[in-house]
Amino acid sequence: MYQSKFKPALRRSALSSLFLIISFVSLVAQTLQERIKALPDIISVEKMEQNPFFSEAYVVNVKQPIDHQHPDKGYFPQRVVISHLSYDRPVVFITEGYGGGYAIGSRYLNELCPILQANQLFVEHRYFGTSHPDSINWRDLTVENAAADQHHVLQLFKQIYSQKWVSTGISKGGETTLYHRMLYPDDVEVSVPYVAPLNFSVEEKRHPHFIEKEVSNRHDRKSVKEFQLEVLKRKDRLMPLFEQLCKEKNYHFRAPEREIYDYSVLEFSFSFWQWGHSIKEIPALTVSDKVLFDYWQKVSSCNYFDIESGKANAPFFVQAHRQLGYYAYDTRPFRKVIETKDMSGYIEKLFLEKDQIFPYDPEMSKETDRYLKGKATKVLLIYGGIDPWSASAATGGKNPGVVKLVQPGGCHKSRISNMPEPLKQKAIDLLNDWMK
Repeated sequence: MYQSKFKPALRRSALSSLFLIISFVSLVAQTLQERIKALPDIISVEKMEQNPFFSEAYVVNVKQPIDHQHPDKGYFPQRVVISHLSYDRPVVFITEGYGGGYAIGSRYLNELCPILQANQLFVEHRYFGTSHPDSINWRDLTVENAAADQHHVLQLFKQIYSQKWVSTGISKGGETTLYHRMLYPDDVEVSVPYVAPLNFSVEEKRHPHFIEKEVSNRHDRKSVKEFQLEVLKRKDRLMPLFEQLCKEKNYHFRAPEREIYDYSVLEFSFSFWQWGHSIKEIPALTVSDKVLFDYWQKVSSCNYFDIESGKANAPFFVQAHRQLGYYAYDTRPFRKVIETKDMSGYIEKLFLEKDQIFPYDPEMSKETDRYLKGKATKVLLIYGGIDPWSASAATGGKNPGVVKLVQPGGCHKSRISNMPEPLKQKAIDLLNDWMK
């Protein structure tokens, strides 16, 4: 009797094992495209031309709740790009802060992928690019919802890629990396935010102070300021050129052109240092009106304030005014010559529609700051020494789990690859150690 009972059980066990083996072989035989399509909440998968570093790449649309706390509000398609190297390699998870059109094509390669021999998963930020619902309620554009988007995408693709994950982003994307890591600390093993600000007020005073007192050296700061003063002194002479440019380009603003002129002058210093322009480029103060005007607009074009030009980045200013914060303009160094004396509240005045205005709440930034100084581990912060955004750089304080590297003389383009060799090697060694 024992034998007769055992043999059928043995046969069932053998059949179950055989079924598991067949299922495993079938899974292994699936293509990457088939694996992605089999994941829940996948709307579409389209093959694209991959960077030569990878073997294949796909543009994927993922179904995301408009509000993760209230899924009954509906859904939108979020665009992600997966670039495949190997299933047994880590994944670099890119939390873009804006639109992701530039990641579609063979040119884009995040620098961490060759360093770590990793796959690349790029996530377009909600409400930028093609990642938005047909009708937008700006109340749903929050740090919390964006981080939940990224968490959802990451959990989906972890069903395909089981090795370690590294989150990263640049500028606002770096901010996005920080918020995501704070809210979902176990999603990834390592985070590398580049040039990421962490602001605590809607118009931060740290940035103009940095430009006025700390960036570069006194001689270079003086050269930039004197150029700005000259443009302000020549306002009546340069205004016809300004008006002509606005007419030719069909620029329209939410404030009078004479005010936009002043804003563009104050924006000059931020843009100059942010993008690492050379002091040697600045024309002599005796040059013609046209030469002075052209260089000013080259560095600090007034199209930054143009309504039509700014539509693609309108979601950013909603976030800046609501949770992320931004930088202030300080007119005091120019008070004797500037026409617009008070520029406070300029984000609301120049960039937002009425339905995009919300009270500012710094709590997400403060929580992230506490997290970095407390429980955060394996976070590598990259900054540039002359980048005004470094004025509000994130910091780990005394937390050894957060390491900050600052490129001497580096601007907003500071990366591991363009750091001086000792700093570059330090970053690479640190990442390799963390990935063990």
